Amino acid sequence: MKMIVIADDFTGANDTGVQLAKKGARTDVVLNALSHPTHRCDVLVINTDSRALVASAARAKVSEVLLPYMQGTTLPQVYKKIDSTFRGNVGAEIEAVMSVTGAQLAIVAAAIPAAGRVTRNGHCYVHGKPLLETEFASDPKTPIVSSHIKTLLALQTHYPIHELDLSVVRSGQLLSQLQRLQQQQPAIVVVDAENDSDLSLLAQASLQLSQRYLLVGAAGLANALPASSYVGATQHLPVLVVAGSMSEMTRQQIVFAAKQRSLSIIDIDVETLLQPHCADMAQSISRQAVGILDQKQHCVLRTCQDADARQMIDTLCEKYRISRQQLGEKISQMLGMITLTIINQTKIGGLFLTGGDIAIAVARALGAQGYRISHEVVPCVPCGTFINSAIDDLPVITKAGGFGSETTLHDALYFIEEMYSDR
Repeated sequence: MKMIVIADDFTGANDTGVQLAKKGARTDVVLNALSHPTHRCDVLVINTDSRALVASAARAKVSEVLLPYMQGTTLPQVYKKIDSTFRGNVGAEIEAVMSVTGAQLAIVAAAIPAAGRVTRNGHCYVHGKPLLETEFASDPKTPIVSSHIKTLLALQTHYPIHELDLSVVRSGQLLSQLQRLQQQQPAIVVVDAENDSDLSLLAQASLQLSQRYLLVGAAGLANALPASSYVGATQHLPVLVVAGSMSEMTRQQIVFAAKQRSLSIIDIDVETLLQPHCADMAQSISRQAVGILDQKQHCVLRTCQDADARQMIDTLCEKYRISRQQLGEKISQMLGMITLTIINQTKIGGLFLTGGDIAIAVARALGAQGYRISHEVVPCVPCGTFINSAIDDLPVITKAGGFGSETTLHDALYFIEEMYSDR
């Protein structure tokens, strides 16, 4: 994830998010702080729904939702989406984001020239009229008291507020002026823009700043940002294969794929999954798998190495006094739990599940409510996504144990790799 957009209402979150999505960014809009980005998300847009709150509550809400994403060494760029007519708690929310991110400078450019919103001499104009002379001045929830942006911001923040007019924006000195302001104490700067070219100049200058900064704007500034600033490089992520089927065909498919591709196999002794200490064994298997997947290698969890393993079923049932169905359920549940643990600790490009019991166990472990079919990899082998699951829209291929030919797993891995190349 390269960018987080903090918006104060849902439609605003969407109209800014679409500016990024149309340039190729995988853009997720979430409705509360408990939501999580998907595994292939470039831009996360969080709607705090804080426009009509009192300033102190809005400040606290923004801090709460943003803080979890500001941990670690590689932090995403933050974009504070505001209303282009400055309704809501703009000053308070800018201050909150600056505090959480440590940004030295908040760059405010709310103009949307295509929608008639421009900033001239630090004032907001809507279709040529000063903001205070428009209907937004009497907004029923968040009325506007001035057309002067600095005045509006100063109502809710103690940070110094500077202004850069069009002569600076178009002079070739914009970057040096931003750098100068960034060297001082944390501050806010309101930047004029009358057309899309002005916003492009600002976007280009901002991206050259060496210290952490905050972008503050609406759809106009978002549209001016180059895609490289928020679209991640294509990742060819590995596939996790969960092979719980004891079919001879499945075994042959794994052997063939291992000869052709960068693939590692973890053989699971089924009997260990029946022991009292099976949780420890599950953690050990998960760690091995994560290590393999982190190296961008496909990983296979295999429960049947050869025909002898199939002969052990009756022996295990008798030894542990369980039926074949109970044995299958226990193994499937453990594999589902292991799969969930692995997915929570690394990034994968998709799942390949073979064996009906295994597929349903993994689906349940991931909280899926269903399976949405989108393609057929080879005859009778579908590819789709789990509905409302922990892995969101990652591809999932399911296969009955005995289906397919020797090349089926190899073909399925290639299929998912091609999906990523078309990203």
